[in-house]
Amino acid sequence: MKTRFLGRLDRLLGALSGNHILFIALVLIALLGWLDYVTGFEISFSFFYLLPISLTAWYMGIGTSHLITAISVLTWLISNRLAGEVYSSVWIHFFNAGVRLVVFTGIATLLYELRTAFQLERRIARTDYLTGVFNRREFIEQLTLELRRADRLKYPISLAYIDLDNFKQVNDEQGHSAGDEHLKLIATTISNVIRKTDLFARLGGDEFGLFLANVDRKNAEFVLKKIQSAVMHELEAKNSPVTLSVGVVTFLSPPLNVDAMLRRADELMYQAKNKGKDRAVYLTEE
Repeated sequence: MKTRFLGRLDRLLGALSGNHILFIALVLIALLGWLDYVTGFEISFSFFYLLPISLTAWYMGIGTSHLITAISVLTWLISNRLAGEVYSSVWIHFFNAGVRLVVFTGIATLLYELRTAFQLERRIARTDYLTGVFNRREFIEQLTLELRRADRLKYPISLAYIDLDNFKQVNDEQGHSAGDEHLKLIATTISNVIRKTDLFARLGGDEFGLFLANVDRKNAEFVLKKIQSAVMHELEAKNSPVTLSVGVVTFLSPPLNVDAMLRRADELMYQAKNKGKDRAVYLTEE
């Protein structure tokens, strides 16, 4: 329950713009400063200034978090002075403020580095190490969400299963490094052609998957022809024997599960290979 709540809170805050996060942080600082003032200097709220500091360190970056840290310490210093806090020397105020500034800045920096490491690990878990596109696991997870959305909004969806013809020949004749370069080139080329909202992944070996939301068969054919043209242009420049065999299935109503969807597109891809390779086979299912 606690983990689920924190996950939802993270998604909610992560969806906010930087200006919104900054506004929330400044409001929190103002509230804490007011509480410091009205409760008197004997009750300290300095620990709670870590809330806006942590918020900006996690969602906005190191520069903004350091700025918020400075504002927090300054607010704490002024509010306590106005509340009547008195020391034997005025420099004690600045010494205490300096200690808080150093500690809070260190915490903000640690949180920022933790967030950076977390994002890196998450990206590695979601993407294919060689091509940088989604891996099979992330693709299936995203497809599951897309099927639910398509069922709710009642629009057609298309899935393309792409296999590289003669890829083994490249590995055998030119080495696996040349094969890797082919995979990266093709992944980059396709990524540059499709929409940002489309899902593209390396499913394993020399196979790729492409999901097109709210795309019927006619538009799916247009997209795949554009992809094939762009890829072949790049491969011909390398005098490569590699071509694409593609199976494309369009569902007017979403299938029961992702496995059924992938299996149908895979079957169509093998039909394209059996028909001579270097082609696409299309099918529309109700």
